[in-house]
Amino acid sequence: MRLIRCRLESVRRHRALELSFAPGLTLVGGSNESGKSSLVEAMHRALFVKATATGAAIRDLRSLTHAGHPLVELDFESKGHCWSLQKCFRGAGGTSRLSRTGQAALLGADAEDHLATLLGVDETIGSRQANRILPTRWSHLWVMQGLAGRNLLALDAEYYDLNGLIAALETQAEESLQSPLDQHVYEQLESLVAASLTSRGVKQNSDLWKRRQELKQAIEARNEAQERLTAYEHACRDLDGNEQALSDLEHQAPELQRLRDQHTALKDLQQRLAPLRLQQQQWAQELSGLTGLTKAIKTAEIAMVEARRELESQVQSSQDRIQDLKSQQTKLDQQDCQRQRLEERGQSLRRRQDQQRLCASINQIQRRREQQLKLEKQQVELRRALQRMPGGDAKALSDLQAQHRQLRELEIRLQSMASRIEVLSSDLVVTVDGESIVTGEVLQRAGAFRIAVGDDVEIAVSPGEGTGCSELIAEQERARTQLQAALTLWGVDSVEAAEAQFRSREHQQQALSLTDARLRQLVEQDGSAEGSEALEKLQAQLDALQQQDAELEPEDMAGEIVDLDQALAECRQQYRAVQELLRSLKQRLDQSDQAHQRNERQLQEHRLQLERLRVEHRQKMDQKQAIEERLGSPDQIRTRLEAVTQECDQLQQRLHQLCEASGLAGGLDASQALIALDEQEQRLNRQLADLNRERGALLERCERLGNRELHAELEEAIQRQEVAVQAEKQETQLVDARVMLLKRFQSARSDLSQRYSAPLSTSIDGFLAPLLQKSGDRSELRFDAKEGFSDLRLQRSGQSMDFAQLSGGLKEQLNAAVRMAMAHTLSEAHDGCLPLLFDDAFTNTDPVRLKVVKSMLRQAVDLGLQVVVLSCDPDPYVEIADHVVSL
Repeated sequence: MRLIRCRLESVRRHRALELSFAPGLTLVGGSNESGKSSLVEAMHRALFVKATATGAAIRDLRSLTHAGHPLVELDFESKGHCWSLQKCFRGAGGTSRLSRTGQAALLGADAEDHLATLLGVDETIGSRQANRILPTRWSHLWVMQGLAGRNLLALDAEYYDLNGLIAALETQAEESLQSPLDQHVYEQLESLVAASLTSRGVKQNSDLWKRRQELKQAIEARNEAQERLTAYEHACRDLDGNEQALSDLEHQAPELQRLRDQHTALKDLQQRLAPLRLQQQQWAQELSGLTGLTKAIKTAEIAMVEARRELESQVQSSQDRIQDLKSQQTKLDQQDCQRQRLEERGQSLRRRQDQQRLCASINQIQRRREQQLKLEKQQVELRRALQRMPGGDAKALSDLQAQHRQLRELEIRLQSMASRIEVLSSDLVVTVDGESIVTGEVLQRAGAFRIAVGDDVEIAVSPGEGTGCSELIAEQERARTQLQAALTLWGVDSVEAAEAQFRSREHQQQALSLTDARLRQLVEQDGSAEGSEALEKLQAQLDALQQQDAELEPEDMAGEIVDLDQALAECRQQYRAVQELLRSLKQRLDQSDQAHQRNERQLQEHRLQLERLRVEHRQKMDQKQAIEERLGSPDQIRTRLEAVTQECDQLQQRLHQLCEASGLAGGLDASQALIALDEQEQRLNRQLADLNRERGALLERCERLGNRELHAELEEAIQRQEVAVQAEKQETQLVDARVMLLKRFQSARSDLSQRYSAPLSTSIDGFLAPLLQKSGDRSELRFDAKEGFSDLRLQRSGQSMDFAQLSGGLKEQLNAAVRMAMAHTLSEAHDGCLPLLFDDAFTNTDPVRLKVVKSMLRQAVDLGLQVVVLSCDPDPYVEIADHVVSL
């Protein structure tokens, strides 16, 4: 198969693209984003995807900038004929057309089926298969961008034509791979192994699976028998433990009753001690409170004396601050008056400045009005002068010059046609148009004229063979008449004078244009109506300011001020100084006022504090008096406290003795001990109930389990398990033997498969010859009947390197050699040629190795293959290309 031509329409960035392919090597160059990969993918989809397909594979072809559906036309050679394929991808409405010379075109499904036959594939791809199958089609022939470093033989066999390679290599092998009997035995072994095993393990319902299920059931039956026997033994042991626990609990009841009696007596003693302890605490608290009141009264009296002294000091300080505030307020009022006077002076100066500015604006407007009147007068004079000036515009002058040139050309043509008349010798009288001419005289005549010689001879002479001269003369007269009429309109007698007059007119027009522009500028700045209004408005503002100045003029502003700006600057400087001093005085006054307010608040706080101290002192005196009236003096309270304390000590000693006798800690409450005993007794009762209930259940369980021959059942289950183990072992050995025999058979087939891999490896070495510098250097690959070709390696300098260990550039070169070898091997089944396409497939190859790549590509072309190289840097490949296309 060989590509001939491709045409695209509305494919991604291509609105329309057409290119042809050479039989040998075609180079397609273009910068990034120029559409090289779009071209490759469009051709690939046209060959392998149905026109009616939908989904991402078709959406990717659509153009975002050009209207229309993607259209791909591809001409190619196959099966000894030239075919033309056309596909328009537009979903369910897509169209396919396949034709060849001399035959009717195939359309739709017929075209798709016949195209698949020509390409050697089962069928073209539909929408559901596109994402999965499309990357595998021709992946051994066309290297898509970015996939040059991918190991082709590490992929599934569907990524290259494994069946075609086997068929082609079979013809090159020395012997057949295997005999028919070997194949029959191998198939029988595969069938036997497949009947017992799958890729995930043992096959369900096979003999081995049944033996293992029987073994599993026997093991479960034995485990169940063992569990029943173990459960019966555990139940018996649990029943014995239950009866022993019941006996132990029944012996604990008398001891609990004895402890209850002791704890009851202890509780009574604690109840007698509690009121005494409470009374002791109350007398101690009253004594402590009375002592604290006495100390607090003394402290309050000292604080009252200190507060009175501090209050007197605060009152004196407050009076001093009030006097200072009055003094500062007086200074502030004086400065504020001075600030107001300066502010009035500044306003008056600014009014005078505004008057001066308004006067200047009024004068400027009046000057512009005068200048505008002057320009209008000049404009009228220039227009009158232009109207009085004869002549026309530039076109009229150009026509006049053209007429003058035409007249000159006619004169020159007539002069070129003029005749020269000279009488060399004559014995008769010679006349020209009635004018006599003597011997040796020379005359010039333009146009036709008559010559008379003597009385009998008359000759008519017509220059230019008698044609055109009269017309030229007539045309000359017409041109001279027209030129004279035009000069009359201009009021001059020559073209030069008309040109001078036109230049003068142009000067006048330029002066008029300049005057118009200056006048428009003045009108834009100050229109006649608007200028009058602005002038009246400014005059009104000036009058208002003068009237306001006369009414508000301060006494110190009377008289003329020479320099208003200087006076205003001095006034502003004085105003700022007064304003700063006023701000400083206000700040000081605010600070003093704040200090005075703080002092007043402190004074109020001291007064309140003194009042609180007086109230607290009075309250504490009243409390002390009330306690003494109710309980007596401190000495009497102390005596009563000592008596209660002595009685509490006696009861505490008896309580301690009883606690030691009952075994309780000294700090443990008898009520808590009784609660603990109640809880223990309830717990004991619950345990007795639980044990009785458990005893009944255990008795029932022992009786139920003891009705069967558990030991006999266990022995029987053990025997059945042994029989199942033996059967499973025998079946397993049989299956293992079949698997081992199949592996041995496959190993033998793998040894013979070297006869398949050897020709392909030799072909790869032929392309890699420039890289295999030593005698032992070669490529290596392995063939498996199921998996196909794999384990691609490279033997160099005595080391065998796996494909993953190679550099990026060497991966690209080895991959290219593998694809060329496959294409060369498969080409015999495709009319001796297959197209190899490399889309930026050597981006990691250095310039030195690129020479080797070019040699490999040229070698593939010499072997009859068709090579298409797409590169964003096409210059290195130009020397080996048969045809170059630039995108």
